[in-house]
Amino acid sequence: MLCGSKINMDLLFMKMNYFFAWGAYAPVVPFFTTIGKQRGYSAFAMGITLTGMQIPSVVVRPVIGIVTDRYQCRKSIFLIGEVLLAIAVLGLIFIPGATAPESIADEIVFETSLYWVFFFLLFFFYLGSTMRSLMEDTICVSLLGDNVHEYGHQVVWGAIGFGISSMVSGVVVDWFSKGRDHNDFRPGFVITIVCVAFDIYVSAKIKVKQVEKTENFNGDMKRVLTDFRVIVFIIATISFGFFYTFIQYFLFWYFEDITNLYHPEYEPYIKTIQGFSQTIQCFLGEVPFFFISSYIIKKLGHMNVFSLGFVFFAIRFGLYSIIKNPVVALSVELLHGITFALPYSAGVAYTAKLAPVGAEGMMQGFYGMAMKGIGIPMGNFVGGYIIKNLGIIDAFRIFSIGSLTVCIVVSITNLIVNRMYKSENNVVQTS
Repeated sequence: MLCGSKINMDLLFMKMNYFFAWGAYAPVVPFFTTIGKQRGYSAFAMGITLTGMQIPSVVVRPVIGIVTDRYQCRKSIFLIGEVLLAIAVLGLIFIPGATAPESIADEIVFETSLYWVFFFLLFFFYLGSTMRSLMEDTICVSLLGDNVHEYGHQVVWGAIGFGISSMVSGVVVDWFSKGRDHNDFRPGFVITIVCVAFDIYVSAKIKVKQVEKTENFNGDMKRVLTDFRVIVFIIATISFGFFYTFIQYFLFWYFEDITNLYHPEYEPYIKTIQGFSQTIQCFLGEVPFFFISSYIIKKLGHMNVFSLGFVFFAIRFGLYSIIKNPVVALSVELLHGITFALPYSAGVAYTAKLAPVGAEGMMQGFYGMAMKGIGIPMGNFVGGYIIKNLGIIDAFRIFSIGSLTVCIVVSITNLIVNRMYKSENNVVQTS
């Protein structure tokens, strides 16, 4: 090797894992709501659907973290999650491709057997992704050890994989949908299956090392979970998940609505536009900010990074509410690095810093539970209801005001708590 350096093969495989895993998500996750929309399901029906499939992770994430910490089985759960995800996508490929010219009444939707097949396929997809993503981050921070601040340098490869896969899947879906009165999402699902197959091969090569719990484990956990700074962090994480869901699940709904209302000439290319929005998010948003996340987190602090994210959520939602051209709206995706990559990296790194020895999985489970088990389901339910009743444009105006309000509340609370702990520490040192 040049310069006498040695490649850490486990971290290399970890980077490859992120690349293929996130690449597998790209043709499916952002399209969830538009797949449902094509079937005639309203925004509220899809909000309930996404909420229902995500709520179990409130229990699943911490339980998996506890079980894998105790029984030293992180890699097994990791691989089982990937297999479950692949089975769900195979089901999506073969489920009848129902379409509806207009929205179907919600009460009718929930009475059809086809809806429930669709729901449970999404449920098992999310369950598999929950199992593997929790173990993925836990294994990654364990491999990094004292260099956990370099987490962004690993996960950036996930952004690269997501960006490439989303663009390719958007193009192939438009290509295979030519001449049809609906979009054929199956080519994208095939891309997901291929990425999962490569990911399973790569993940199997990662050597997982787990540390035994310390004797003071229970006391350490109680101290962490009752720390007011941690409580503020959890609240910020829930809020982060709440607002992020509008980007992850309803952005494509926004692109389709403004295209149908104001620029129908773009309809034949809508999946390409949607896929390209993800590519911009990843390559011009996430990639640079994942690389510099370590520097920014050190300079600003973990919680200040969250506050910065909420400010830019407000700006981002505000821009969506005034832009009516889907091509122009693509420029807003440049903000994705500040509204996702930075706060997500800060959350994983801060959780790893707080975790007692041997409880890394449990703590990452609590972080994931707050963001993906509470925040995102709440966002789906509330977002779906508001979008159905007010429309996507007015919804984004409300989300913008809400994000700015949360930023102010979290920033002030964090400042008060930090000053309180600083005063307590000064008293202890002088006594």
